[in-house]
Amino acid sequence: MSALQPKYLKPAKQDVVFIKNTINEKKSDILIADINNRVVGFLLIQESTTPPYSCLIDHNYAFIIDVIVGSQYQNQGIGSALLLEAKKWAEKRNLDYLELNVLSENTGAIALYEKHGFKDTSHTMRLEF
Repeated sequence: MSALQPKYLKPAKQDVVFIKNTINEKKSDILIADINNRVVGFLLIQESTTPPYSCLIDHNYAFIIDVIVGSQYQNQGIGSALLLEAKKWAEKRNLDYLELNVLSENTGAIALYEKHGFKDTSHTMRLEF
């Protein structure tokens, strides 16, 4: 992501505590894609609820925090397989929908998500000074 928006994002190592909490928390998971016992991709997912604003209809949903597929394994169906497992994960928990955020410059990811039926529902806009 830092390559797509270097003014706002910088390279960083994965937070080990965050990963451990994701594994241990009952309302979140890490879905793993492996080939010959080698991790080639993963998806971080958690249950969430809409904020308690009077104008919002209450929903319980699954939020996809991150989808990562190693560069040498992209365009081989691994991202699609992870998204299908995320959908099953959410359906088992009787959640209303899947949601995620994606950088507007990440056209490959956007194409993948649209292929799986994700729709654009809002935009974050920024005015720089």
